[in-house]
Order: sequence, then structure tokens, then C-alpha cells
Amino acid sequence: ISPLPRGEGFVFEDKIVGGVVPRQYIPAVEKGVLEAMEEGNLAKYPVVDIKVSLYDGSYHTVDSSEMAFKIAASMALRGAIDQADPVLLEPIMDVE
Repeated sequence: ISPLPRGEGFVFEDKIVGGVVPRQYIPAVEKGVLEAMEEGNLAKYPVVDIKVSLYDGSYHTVDSSEMAFKIAASMALRGAIDQADPVLLEPIMDVE
């Protein structure tokens, strides 16, 4: 994961080469990331303005499923966020 400028939203990059993760599972990975972003690590506030790059992985011909990839992506994002020392953004208002 990497930060994006404020207001840029979410960018998902599929950098898989060589078919280490079958194309049919890539949308499930993105969905798992998006679901994890909705309920972030810090006080359950959403994660915003990040780029997530998928560059490696593996699969099993019998045990792999879309649900498994979605769960794995969600867990991977949460772990990456914990390692990134996230910052809680608080609203700023001008009051007259």
C-alpha cells in the first residue's frame, strides 16, 4: 500500500505477471481490500486515499475460491495498515 494525495480516493493496481493468481480472482482481491477499507484499523474509521498494488500471490486448484481471496486480501490490508503507522484524520471546521 502507499498513500495518495488527500482527496484522490482509492487506486487498485494489478501487477500480477505469469498467472501466479488467476485473473478470475483479481476482482475478489479488490473487493476484499475495499471492504477492509470501509472498516479501518483505527477506531473502525474508513481508510482513505491509498493505492494498493497486487504483485504476488498463489493459489490452489482445489482450495482456492473467490471468498478465500477476498478474506486474504482483507487480512493483508489490515496487516499492512498496522505496519504503516496510520494516522487518524479528524475533521476541521471554521466556526463563527
